[in-house]
Amino acid sequence: MTPRFEEEISLIKKVIVDFGEGRRSNLAIISDPFYGESELMDRVEGMIEDVCIRINAQSLIQSLEILKDSPGKIVIVEEAHRLYRRTIGGFDAMNRFLNMLLFSDRLFITTWNSASWRYLDEVLGLGRHFPQKVSLSKMKTDEIREMLLSGYEEGELTFLEGERGDEEKRKILKWAGRKKALMGHSLEIPYPMVDVGSIRSHLDRSEKKSPDEVFFEKLARISDGNPGVAELLWKEALDYPEVRNALKDPPSIDLSREESFALSIVLSMGSAKLAYLSDVLEPLGISAQNIANLLEERGLVSIDGEVASMRAEALKSALEHLRRLRLVW
Repeated sequence: MTPRFEEEISLIKKVIVDFGEGRRSNLAIISDPFYGESELMDRVEGMIEDVCIRINAQSLIQSLEILKDSPGKIVIVEEAHRLYRRTIGGFDAMNRFLNMLLFSDRLFITTWNSASWRYLDEVLGLGRHFPQKVSLSKMKTDEIREMLLSGYEEGELTFLEGERGDEEKRKILKWAGRKKALMGHSLEIPYPMVDVGSIRSHLDRSEKKSPDEVFFEKLARISDGNPGVAELLWKEALDYPEVRNALKDPPSIDLSREESFALSIVLSMGSAKLAYLSDVLEPLGISAQNIANLLEERGLVSIDGEVASMRAEALKSALEHLRRLRLVW
């Protein structure tokens, strides 16, 4: 299940046609993690596989020779943001790549992590090297619904109403205060009372929206319109043929500045080897392993072997937290 990418495919086709007619305009495709840019590149490669080479940027960090030896006239470079590192000399590979673009007659179609792109565009002026840019925008509720239900017949699934959480139950009651005079002092004594407005609002919502409407609206909000995150949450909710509305809000974040910086490194790459985190954090006197373990305990990253990756369900809260601290833009 992937987005249709209709507008993106149209732009990419135009860039390819222009290149065939002698007008080269390198393209940057920019997105948050989990958006599905690899699937988009699958479709692009299928259109031009006889004239292209597709490679992950990690293979270009040490040398660009692999590109020089390739006959392809169109080069697809995935995760181009991996050419830079937040260490001393960390821009060397990126600068070699950008300098090569200046003298190449090939067309480059590249994908970038949105947080890394904004940082690198500010520092290195990336936009000058990629006249054509497309940012994969957030999907709306109806688009997510269409994407996830595309493989099912109408009425095939049954959407169950979720149970009210403790927070929603508490909203039925609210606290009021009554002033009393006691020994010459005025005291306000709190007492609970029924919140009629909250009950009426809840009833109105129940009357106006079906369980599937409530589910997809909540899914779009929690996933922040990211199709990869939405698909993950959908799989967790789907117990065929039933869909349970047990979606949970992203975890709250309470991290120190150092811990937040480490999280920003993982988010800006999508995933990061623990060795790379050590290269960045150890000079600051920070244990990469300890911080990675803490971020995993908080439900923000997952560790598989020697690689720490963002957890999809934590992406929204992580982005909001790091933007507040100006650690990502």
